[in-house]
Amino acid sequence: MDLTRIAIKLRPRQAWESIDLGFAMARNWFIPLWSLWLCSALPMMVVLALLPLPLWLAGLILWWFKPLYEPTLLYWLSRRLFAETTSIKTVFRSWLKIVLPQLVANLTWRRLSPSRSFVMPVVVLEGLKGRQRSSRIGVLSRGTHAAGWLTLVGLHFEIVLELGFILLVLSLIPQELLWIDWQSYIFDPDPLSEWLHHGCALLAMSLIAPFYVSGGFALYLNRRSQLEAWDLEIGLRNMAQRHQRRPLAGAVSLLLVAALTVVGMQPGTVDALAMDPRESRDLINEVLAENEFGRYQELGYWKYIGEESDEEENGWLVEWLQRLIGGFANDLAYYGEVALWLVVAGILAYLLNWFIQNRSLLQGGRGPQRNNSRQIPSQVAGLDLRPESLPDDPAAKAASLIEDGDYRGGFSLLYRAALSVLVHDHAIEIVEGATEGECLSSVHGVIEDDSSAYFSRLTGMWQQIAYGHVQPSKEKALLLCRDWHSFFGASSAE
Repeated sequence: MDLTRIAIKLRPRQAWESIDLGFAMARNWFIPLWSLWLCSALPMMVVLALLPLPLWLAGLILWWFKPLYEPTLLYWLSRRLFAETTSIKTVFRSWLKIVLPQLVANLTWRRLSPSRSFVMPVVVLEGLKGRQRSSRIGVLSRGTHAAGWLTLVGLHFEIVLELGFILLVLSLIPQELLWIDWQSYIFDPDPLSEWLHHGCALLAMSLIAPFYVSGGFALYLNRRSQLEAWDLEIGLRNMAQRHQRRPLAGAVSLLLVAALTVVGMQPGTVDALAMDPRESRDLINEVLAENEFGRYQELGYWKYIGEESDEEENGWLVEWLQRLIGGFANDLAYYGEVALWLVVAGILAYLLNWFIQNRSLLQGGRGPQRNNSRQIPSQVAGLDLRPESLPDDPAAKAASLIEDGDYRGGFSLLYRAALSVLVHDHAIEIVEGATEGECLSSVHGVIEDDSSAYFSRLTGMWQQIAYGHVQPSKEKALLLCRDWHSFFGASSAE
């Protein structure tokens, strides 16, 4: 390792300054770092897609195998930092040598270590393992906790980016073509929604990974610089190079010092230098005995060294457990904080679900009531909702139209009759220009779940016929007509 070729300026830095330096390196070399991560993670995602696994399990495995994708970024970054040009192809030729060392440990008991990015160079770059690795990490980690915060903040940024990408994609889809609502997306997602979630999660992880690895590497470099005085070594080398460029000035300085030394050598000094060593030692002791040089005092105190034990057969077991646990004890407070935040997030998710399920109870506790002062629309999206415009039995009339092959007319009548019941009997606020998706959103949480699910199925079939010109099977259509009376045949106001 040639420190003179390093691409950054080495100086003593605080931990947060080091992380900022790592982020600057990630911004400068983002494209190759991002490409390296995707080249490692995308094949894993393709393999998981081909396996017959539940989608939630595939997403969990993709996230858990992060230690498989990150070492290549660190390897490339360490070479580039010392002015060594390394292509992505060259890195992947050495992929097994970079990733395989201690991969099982990195994917098991070390996977949840909050200092993963900080201690990764000890294995990937220094090649240490076992007791040497533990001792090295103990020295490097002494007095620093910024790596744990880097992991925690990076995790939160991943979640924020993932949710942002999901919101962006769903907001760009027209309401009429949106296949799922937010409540179903969170609590009962379909396969398409889960793949959207995994794709956005992969994109968020790929954007955060270069900054996470670079930040941990910068912390490692700063700690090694502090312990081994890299900045001082570079400064001394620069001074030596400057003196080599000016040999004449160095020789003149040396001659001047020698001349002053000769002139200053008086006879008394020569006599002092010629004193016998024993006389010199006695003279020194006599001088040090004076009060001006202070005094020596010997103090004793008790120190607990533990109980004596004659049994040594369990020593190897204790040593193995210490190596297994590693630095987990030092990060106990960190894990406690993470557990606390997870509990808080779980409580908030439960409260959100309860609010969605019981929204009608929060609107006065009596369910929907008729409001005589409100303006009831006579039509919505061009559909006449006046009760007098509907037949006495809309479901029977719709079934008759479907039997005759008029699917569009039958479903139009059935959907229009359902909207009329919702507006007049359930007192649901629906504006005249509302779309099918907006009508569906207005219904959720206001009427019973079974009725809401039926209306959702009816809306979906109506959209397929009206906009996609896709007719459902005759059995499904007639079944929807028969079930209409169970949900919309009687007024809920009675």
